[in-house]
Formats: sequence, C-alpha cells, structure tokens
Amino acid sequence: MRSTFGLLVVLSVIVAGGVFAFNRMRQVPLVAPAMPPKTTDNAPTFAEAKQTAQAVKMAGPLADYMATQDSSSAAKGAEQVETVTWVPTASDHVGGSVVGSTIPILHKTFGVRSAVQVAFEVPAHAASPRLRGSYQCSAKPTGTEGDAPVEFLVLNEQQYSQFMNRHSGDATFANEDAPAGEVNASLPPTMNRAQKYHLIFRNSTRGGGKRFVHADFRMEF
Repeated sequence: MRSTFGLLVVLSVIVAGGVFAFNRMRQVPLVAPAMPPKTTDNAPTFAEAKQTAQAVKMAGPLADYMATQDSSSAAKGAEQVETVTWVPTASDHVGGSVVGSTIPILHKTFGVRSAVQVAFEVPAHAASPRLRGSYQCSAKPTGTEGDAPVEFLVLNEQQYSQFMNRHSGDATFANEDAPAGEVNASLPPTMNRAQKYHLIFRNSTRGGGKRFVHADFRMEF
C-alpha cells in the first residue's frame, strides 16, 4: 500500500514539473530578436565625400598642361592641336628588317602657334626600339633670332587620348620649355602588333607669337 502511494506521489511531481517547463518554453522565444544595425556619427556625408574627391590631384607634365588650359580656355577658347606629316622617300629607309634598322620619323621645319603633333608607329616585333633626334626652336623661320622655347612630349595612344580630352596623366617622355633639345629615349618593346606614338610640340608662351621648329627624328632598333 505504501509503495503504491509513493509511486503516485512521484508521478504527480513529474507531471507538475512537465507542465511548469512547458509553460516556461511558451513564454520565452526560441529565436533571439534581430538587432538593428548600429549607426555611427563618424560616417562621411555626401558633401564631405565630394570634397575629398575634389582634393585629389594628378602631378606630371600633362597635369601642368591641363591646369594651364583650364585657366585660359574661358578667355581664349580651346586651343587647336595641328598635325604635321612627313612622308620619307624610299632612300630614307635603311635595312629591310626591324632588328638593326632605322626608320625616319620627321625631318622638317614647321610653325607652332599652340600645339603640333606628329604621329609615328613602332613596328611589331621590335625588341628594343629607341627614339633619337633633336629639335631647335626660333621666333622666325630663319632659326637664328632670339630665345623661343617650346615644350616637347612623347605620348602613346592612351596618353594622347587623355591629352586631347584634357585629362591629367603622364608622358612617355617629356622635355620642359627649351629653345633646343636632344632626345635619346627607349620605348617599350612591341609584340605582334605595331604601337602608335605622338610627338607633341607645344608653344606655352602666352602672347609670345608663333614658334618655328626644325626637327629631325628617327627610330632605331
């Protein structure tokens, strides 16, 4: 009789504990509520981000050129880049292959009012192309009157596109304003495609009149 009573007491305790645990589980959520993301007071505003982007500036000869153009374009309008061409004769070419050959690029006297460009190509499979030449500037076509400096640049196709679109950038070769200059610059080797370059002669003297340049350039391989 006592064992039966004890068994009933144990069963009652178990049932009561199960009911209590079930009620507690219904009151407490099994999944924690999502927390909203924290906001910080240090996040940059749109105005601050725009001011930071405007503070970044490029450096280099083309960047200086663009800064000069931007400051004067409102008063004078956009400057025009003229193109000078020179077609060599058959006797100007030396050798029939790229390696160990010479290709003339320019041998001419021309005027520079604002800027002049001369395009040339480095042929394919050129392992060590080198640009050689010289130029002399003057205020008159005779080439003997006074100091008449010009700026000289060598640009690849990408750099020339940035130059024409007034974007800052670098130059493959650059020589600051000088009345004359000697150039001996190595260019990157070409693979199976020719690469186009541009010689730029720029008259940066405002109100100084037209400049006359006698240039003699060639490619050596």
